[in-house]
Amino acid sequence: MEALIRPEFGLMFWTILCFVLLALLLSRTAWRPLMQAVEERERAMKRDRSAAETARQEAEKARAELDAKLAEMKAEVARRLDEARSAAEREKDVLIAEARKSAAVIVESARREIEAQKQEAARDLKNKVAELSVLAAERIMLKQLDHRANTDLASRYLAELEKERPDLGLECK
Repeated sequence: MEALIRPEFGLMFWTILCFVLLALLLSRTAWRPLMQAVEERERAMKRDRSAAETARQEAEKARAELDAKLAEMKAEVARRLDEARSAAEREKDVLIAEARKSAAVIVESARREIEAQKQEAARDLKNKVAELSVLAAERIMLKQLDHRANTDLASRYLAELEKERPDLGLECK
């Protein structure tokens, strides 16, 4: 066991020589491909990182474009709503104006009809008064009454006329 603790020059020489030869052999065969694989892995990671960064930038750009389009669409919707409101307001004003015109035409037509009915009622009244006057005159002539009797007879006929048509406003005096 002591031999293992004491270093011998020959053993050390051959151990170092084997280590150097193994390192040379590995550097020629295994280290170079291993280093190339590591370098290739690094390059792939850099490419993936730059691709991810590019994709992130494109995604941000697309998001910005979508936000801009969304804002534009909101503005368009608001504009169209405003146009629709103003068109509805104009339509409402037109309908109100037409309704007022129609109402004015109806009122005017009703006034004309009332005036015509009023004139017809006045003609009827004149005809009735004339008829009653003729009847009164006929009765007066037949009876040959005096002035007082004529006045009484005219008053009675006017009272009868007022009873028949109170809207005429005839008053007996």
